[in-house]
Amino acid sequence: MMKTIKTGAVQKRKTIVRIASLMKPYTILLVLSLLLAVVVVVSTLYIPVLSGRAVDDIAGKGRVDFTSLGKILLKMCAVIGITAVSQWCMTVLTNHVAYKVVKDMRTAAFGKIQRLPLSYIDSHSRGDIVSRIITDVDQFSEGLLMGFAQLFTGILTILVTLIFMFRLNPFITLVVIGVTPVSMFVAAFIAKKTYVHFKNQ
Repeated sequence: MMKTIKTGAVQKRKTIVRIASLMKPYTILLVLSLLLAVVVVVSTLYIPVLSGRAVDDIAGKGRVDFTSLGKILLKMCAVIGITAVSQWCMTVLTNHVAYKVVKDMRTAAFGKIQRLPLSYIDSHSRGDIVSRIITDVDQFSEGLLMGFAQLFTGILTILVTLIFMFRLNPFITLVVIGVTPVSMFVAAFIAKKTYVHFKNQ
């Protein structure tokens, strides 16, 4: 059992190293994409902060600080514009990297097929070989896109949200940090227990 786990871990490590080697030629584009992701996350989370300040400037009927409100609205428009442009650029860069990596993989695969002996071609179905080049590579491409567009952005959103919360109220932030693992444990426990009943049903 332990040997199987170790073998799986080694295999995963080798796969990650191979993926990193495929993406190495596009390191600059990847760094730019990650920087743009940071801009997108920070600017997206800054909008609610500005909205809160705008609400604070509306104290009641006849008590509106229009000067301050106007400045905040202009700042919100600028931040929204920065978010939209950064999001678009990040998507373009991420897609470019993903499809370039896929192109390199397919080029390498076709080159490998041309060097394979006929005995290998005869002993494997054509559908299996085609599936590896088309379907598997497409799934890999989707995984890359999901990893860049959602995984990194999601993790960054959580971290920046906690930073924003800590600046506003450290106590509530600590409560959230403490309660979140507990809620995840409870959700996992409920899911495991209810799955058995759902299966029986």
